[in-house]
Amino acid sequence: MKQRVLLVVRKLNIGGIQRNTVNLANVLHREGHEVHVLVLKGELELVPDTGVHLHQVDFDKAFRKTGIGLVYDIFTRALLTPLIKGSGFVWRGLYGGNYLRSFIKKLEDRHGPIDRIIMRGQGAFETVWALQDSRLWQVTVSWPGQNKDSWRQRFLLRRLYANKQIICNTDNVRLQLEGLLAQHHISPRRLATIGNVCNLDSIAEMANESVELPKRPFVVQVCRLSDVKRQDVLIRAYLAAEIEEDLVIVGDGPKREMIENLIKELGVEDRVHLIGSRLNPYPWMKHARLFVLSSRSEAFGIVLVESMCCGTPCVAPDVPGGVRNVLINDQARLISEDSIEGLAAKIREGLANPPVIDSDPELIERFRDTRIMEAFLSLPTDK
Repeated sequence: MKQRVLLVVRKLNIGGIQRNTVNLANVLHREGHEVHVLVLKGELELVPDTGVHLHQVDFDKAFRKTGIGLVYDIFTRALLTPLIKGSGFVWRGLYGGNYLRSFIKKLEDRHGPIDRIIMRGQGAFETVWALQDSRLWQVTVSWPGQNKDSWRQRFLLRRLYANKQIICNTDNVRLQLEGLLAQHHISPRRLATIGNVCNLDSIAEMANESVELPKRPFVVQVCRLSDVKRQDVLIRAYLAAEIEEDLVIVGDGPKREMIENLIKELGVEDRVHLIGSRLNPYPWMKHARLFVLSSRSEAFGIVLVESMCCGTPCVAPDVPGGVRNVLINDQARLISEDSIEGLAAKIREGLANPPVIDSDPELIERFRDTRIMEAFLSLPTDK
């Protein structure tokens, strides 16, 4: 039975949450469902396929333009947010939920009843947290910090998760979130685990695009340049591995200047190539001898799936999140201890004795977009 689905995301810039939203929209549309994507902030860097209905509505700007909204915004920023640190989203989400309810009604008046609503990412939850709708499932890709056993954390978490229908993208994320919420006696209405969405056929096809590659064999990382992704650890582990291959880093972000300076400081400009962000990073994954992750935490690790889809084995540190859910069977032996030396040792092992991706089809097939789509469409939406 075909469904009418609304996907809600805060932004559609280049990032994991955004790519997964677009991937889900595309497979739903390809399989004959009517799909609407609501973007709450920012310019569009990623766009779904033609035929997916795309809506851009900034609820915060709309509310401030009413005049009353501007006064409310000034009041909450000046008094309430400083009083309860981190509570800015609480006061925005109170009206954001009403705006989303109104948006859904207008959408249904024009197109017909919405069967289900899927919202991805904490930024989106925060914007409209006050909405209560039995059709709404919110996908969390990480747990919101460590337990601080404080009334403030309890107050904030209750807004986001109490009596909500929550999807976690890995078993490890679910365990972390359940533990945190239990500490604060917060009960979601329902919990489910559904992996990230990968268009495996499209990735394999895009990987064949002709691009300018390094002349020497190389290992690769495709990640945002940030504190969490730890490219400084990557570079130091790469050098500690003492391998012949070059290192290619595909990505951009706030730590770019720091990484550029580190490369110069270490005198490895001829071996470490920082090539910036790419809409299609898959040719670099396909032609690399190894993909190396270096994050301090990794909620899911979609790049690991994408790399394996391109036929390239992966090395990753044993950090909180989904790494052990993604790298299973023979690939699991390239999960390193979380240190520069540990990562370096697994880089050497991965080059000397790489897992054979083709010998384990289920390694990536479990993330095929049609499988994940069916899991979303089977979620209950009863009151």
